Amino acid sequence: MLIDADTHVREDYCLDEVYDLKGEFADRKPKLISDGDYSRRRYQHSLSPWPAAAETGHAHKELYDPNRWEGRVARMQEESRDIDRRLQAFRDAGISKQVIFGTNMDPAVLNRGPFGAALATAYNDWLAKLAKSRGGAMLPVAILPLGAPEAMAGELRRCVTGLGFKAGLLGAYSLDHTLDEAVFDPLYAEAERLDVPLFVHPNSRGEMTNRFKNFYIMHTLARPTNCTAALVGLVIGGVFERFPKLRVAFFECNTEWLLYWMHRMDATYEYLKDLYAPYLTMKPSDYVRRNCWLTCEGHEPLGAAIEQIGEDRLMMASDYPHWDAGFPFMIKEFKERTDLTARQKGMVMGENVRALMRL
Repeated sequence: MLIDADTHVREDYCLDEVYDLKGEFADRKPKLISDGDYSRRRYQHSLSPWPAAAETGHAHKELYDPNRWEGRVARMQEESRDIDRRLQAFRDAGISKQVIFGTNMDPAVLNRGPFGAALATAYNDWLAKLAKSRGGAMLPVAILPLGAPEAMAGELRRCVTGLGFKAGLLGAYSLDHTLDEAVFDPLYAEAERLDVPLFVHPNSRGEMTNRFKNFYIMHTLARPTNCTAALVGLVIGGVFERFPKLRVAFFECNTEWLLYWMHRMDATYEYLKDLYAPYLTMKPSDYVRRNCWLTCEGHEPLGAAIEQIGEDRLMMASDYPHWDAGFPFMIKEFKERTDLTARQKGMVMGENVRALMRL
């Protein structure tokens, strides 16, 4: 069974349907102001938690212009909207299941208080309907509102027990807290109790990158720096010590990123642990090996990751249908690799994510 661990839906085609807000927040429901294909479609809304300058620098719809790359990426956007066509494309590639994230998840993840919680609930209800009656081929990841920490455990429980989700999204940090803070402990405890993993999926915005005005720079920096903030907080902040059965996967940073930070954290452990982290009972790299998983692409070097964190911790990911998606040629890339055994290919291309998500 081949499983793509990282695919996306394009909620920006139908924001008014996704965030069909009622009651207290009805006046903040997005309004369609310009119709057309993805590169031209526009909504008026006040959902973004980021400053206008960060939104401007992050804008990259020109990458989806139908005249670019012979229209391949633009066609993939349209294909991804039609669920029957989407599923057929994956079947044609030999992929049985696809893990589903949103595209712009920050409104639901980062907006503060009841508004952020309402956005997360609306998004998850929409995503559940999208995946329903697809024979388990679509595996949605529950959006969790970091801006409303008190609501996160309950929303995860609702999505897992009521909607059938198999994982929850853990943002890299909120606008007010880092992931090591006790305010998130109820979420971690609930994830352990429910036996579901949390997925750290970064984006191209963040505290370090928002000052840039170039999308190439933002995209290059933000993925690993966002995930680094999460990783170091979870490890050195003692989250994995307090919740030893918590399972966390990191997305879209390649594998070598994590290896560096394992070594970096270990390098100063003996000097600093007594003063600043006396609660840790293992080296940082030991927590990484016990609690963490990673996605990978077909063309990247994997030998060091397999050696240092294990062949059972890597998961194939395409990032479909985004502009840099490795779909569908990643299947051919993995199958033709000569540095992986047949068993390792089977693990990376499906078995590891199946075990992680208890499928």
